[in-house]
Amino acid sequence: MKKQQKQKKNPAAMMILNGSRRRNAMKIFYLNRTEDESGISGTGRVAQGFVFDNGKVAVTWLSEHPSVTVYDSIGEVHAIHGHGGKTEVVMEPDYKKAFGELKSFVDNFSMPEAVSSKLTPDGPASKLMTKA
Repeated sequence: MKKQQKQKKNPAAMMILNGSRRRNAMKIFYLNRTEDESGISGTGRVAQGFVFDNGKVAVTWLSEHPSVTVYDSIGEVHAIHGHGGKTEVVMEPDYKKAFGELKSFVDNFSMPEAVSSKLTPDGPASKLMTKA
C-alpha cells in the first residue's frame, strides 16, 4: 500500500472555497522595464497580465512575437522577470472601486460644513456662506 502524500493547501483557493473571497477580484498588471538587459523586449510597458482569484498569473508579452505564460504566483513573475529591479510589476488601479469611493465622498460633501470651522463668525466669507 502506497503512503498518501499530504497535499499543500493553497490559501487563496481555500478562501474561494469558503466563500470569503469576493468574486471578480482578478487584478490587471503590466511589466514596466527601465533597462533591457537582453536587447529583445525593449523598455517601458513590455508585458501585461492578470492575477486570477486563485493566485495563478497569466502574462503576455507586448512584442512582435507575443506569447502567453502561466505562473503559480505574482512573486514568481517578479523573480523571473524582475531583473534585479530593472522591471517592475505595476498593478492597474481598480477604477470602478475608486469611482465609487469618490462618488460617495462627493454625494456626502457639504461645503458649508467643511469650511464653517475655518471661518471667523463675523468675517465676510462667513456672511457669504450664510446668504446661500
